[in-house]
Amino acid sequence: MKTIADYLRTQAAALTAMADADNLKGDYADELAENSRGLGRKLDLAEERYREVQGHLSSWSDELEEFQKKADKALRDAKEAQRVIDSHARDQDDKRAPDKKDRDKSFEPTEEDPVLKHAKEDLEDARKRLDAAEGDYRERASHFASRIRSSIDDDMKDSFWNEIKGWVADAEWLGKIADWASSAATIVGIVAMFFPAIGVIALALTAVVAVIHITQAATGNGSWFDVVMDLGALKMARNGIKAAKAIKALQQSSRKTAADLAKDGATARSAQANAGARKTAARKSRKRGGTSSRNRERARARRLRLEGENRAAGKKASNEIRDSEMPQITAQEKAGVLGDAQVAKQVKDIKKWRDAYPDHTGLADNARQAERHKDALQGSWIVSTGLDATDKSADYATDDAYSRVKDRMTAPVPGTSQW
Repeated sequence: MKTIADYLRTQAAALTAMADADNLKGDYADELAENSRGLGRKLDLAEERYREVQGHLSSWSDELEEFQKKADKALRDAKEAQRVIDSHARDQDDKRAPDKKDRDKSFEPTEEDPVLKHAKEDLEDARKRLDAAEGDYRERASHFASRIRSSIDDDMKDSFWNEIKGWVADAEWLGKIADWASSAATIVGIVAMFFPAIGVIALALTAVVAVIHITQAATGNGSWFDVVMDLGALKMARNGIKAAKAIKALQQSSRKTAADLAKDGATARSAQANAGARKTAARKSRKRGGTSSRNRERARARRLRLEGENRAAGKKASNEIRDSEMPQITAQEKAGVLGDAQVAKQVKDIKKWRDAYPDHTGLADNARQAERHKDALQGSWIVSTGLDATDKSADYATDDAYSRVKDRMTAPVPGTSQW
């Protein structure tokens, strides 16, 4: 602080000399002189603060050293007194150990040894001296803290943004939370390959890390490189979730389309099978002359029943597809979607209905889109995992050069201030 104060005093004097120089002419010279004087006054304020605080700390350092000496002396005396007490206790234990024939005899204590008594008094005195030194230490610490607060309560005020930056700089727990959440997100992300339902936890943890890193970077207490890495990981996670949702939607669409096709096909086949009977029944239901109304009603009922059978056949075929079990997958197929068995089954189901109706362009298009989304899911995971692995291991491979590169990308968001 003394070095900084000396440097500020030198710079303030240089600015004042610049402002008072008379060998510059023109509007720019007046502007330069005015700004130099203003900055010089601010540096004077800063120099005064540093100089006063340095004086307080120097005085406190001298007193603190004396308190430490008193505490050390009390500790040495206490240890010596305790050594005498322990030694006397061992001697007493040896005296109390009776021979076999005297085991039942009670031990009669003698008058307290003057050496032991003096050692106990010395121990108590050492404790009192330590308590006194500690009390004096706390009183003087409070005194110098008050002096320092008074010295920094000057006309040089920090902005609200500077207060925030200072708070973040002191909040070391933020960095610890970010490190913990980052490690947890990596572990949960790997587990989510086999239990996709917890993937949202990994996403939430990554978001927490991103928010902390953005806060630290914006206040100049962290690297924007970390923010870029976090946003990249969030982007990849979002792409993976979108791809999985798209595959699910395509699977539902393909199954619905296949069910509709099965319904139309079954209905048509049933209709073709009873076409003659329906025509005969329709003809009889319309026939007049020599045909009773009762016979016509029976023929009409038969036609309606046959038509109902056709519809029922179509509905049955549709329901069989809608309610059919998802296809079984192989270990290779599961690995192809990074362990997400549900997505693997959905992709296979889409391809199953495409193969069942090869002439249907919609089902073929669904299969192509599903394959594309599966590739996106794989790519997102590979990139996200690569970013995470690089961030966590690069320092070991580069002898901390990776961290030095990140440190060069540290810059706070500017705010309003006197400086």
